Amino acid sequence: MTRPVAVGQASAVGSTPALAFEGVSKRYRNGVLALDDVSWAIARGARACLLGPNGAGKSTTIRLLQGALQPTRGRVTLLGAAVNGPAYLAARRKTGIVPQEPGMYRDVTTGEYLALARRLYGRGPADLARLVELFDLGDYLDQMLARLSGGYQRRVVLATALLGEPDLLLLDEPTVGLDPVAAHTVHAYLRGAMEGRTTLLCTHNLAEAEALCEQVVILRGGRVLVQSSLAALRAHAHPQVRLAARQGAPALLAALRRRGLAAEAVDEGAAVQVLVADPAADAPALLRGLLADGLDVYECCAVQVTLESLFLDLVRDADG
Repeated sequence: MTRPVAVGQASAVGSTPALAFEGVSKRYRNGVLALDDVSWAIARGARACLLGPNGAGKSTTIRLLQGALQPTRGRVTLLGAAVNGPAYLAARRKTGIVPQEPGMYRDVTTGEYLALARRLYGRGPADLARLVELFDLGDYLDQMLARLSGGYQRRVVLATALLGEPDLLLLDEPTVGLDPVAAHTVHAYLRGAMEGRTTLLCTHNLAEAEALCEQVVILRGGRVLVQSSLAALRAHAHPQVRLAARQGAPALLAALRRRGLAAEAVDEGAAVQVLVADPAADAPALLRGLLADGLDVYECCAVQVTLESLFLDLVRDADG
């Protein structure tokens, strides 16, 4: 029901963005155009989420940043270095990556895996002990990685990503497949890991993105649909009031439409949301009018615009 205005593409502040796409297109050998002349950037220190429906180009974007793919046209930079250019390896060593699939080795213990990662990426012997304590992995160092639960596998991957004290984190669906308890625990670790670091979170979980990030980049059909701060998107969304009455949603909708107000049933028809100019100013008069009409209104509250509603409306408007 929200109708946010697509805010113009935000530019990265500072001399060099943490990551940038400059006129990037990627066409695969089978002819599929995954990215179509996209340009966007993330400033150093920002916490941004990369969103989009299936096929929007998110996975291609992450693989380009990892150096696993080359753009067909345009330029991708990571911490100022062109991907797969002469300075890319140094930039890559300052980047911690949490992949969508942990890729656990079946014949390696947690301790062996972390020790190997420290030798490859760590900056000192204290890193490993500190991260083992931080992620509560001490009791699992002798267990084979493949026997760990999904939640603990994610802890190991996060610890590995932080061993090099990275300046930038790339998180690709970090909680995919986890049960709610494990996902909640991983979120707590992510908040700490993201503190003071530039982060790009690629996820389908909009509640996760809203909880962890302050900026959003939305891809649609291989193009940038919007890049903005969440605060700016919310500022452009129309305010709404949620109402519920004993007589049910149909009676409420009829009364609201007689007043010329735009409304729709929500929550499987149990309640109604109506567009207003200012909930604080408009809701009291609206409530008095509905009560005078004989409706037993038992709920009347301003609606907090969520990233999910903003995202869905932006995509619908783009398809419309």
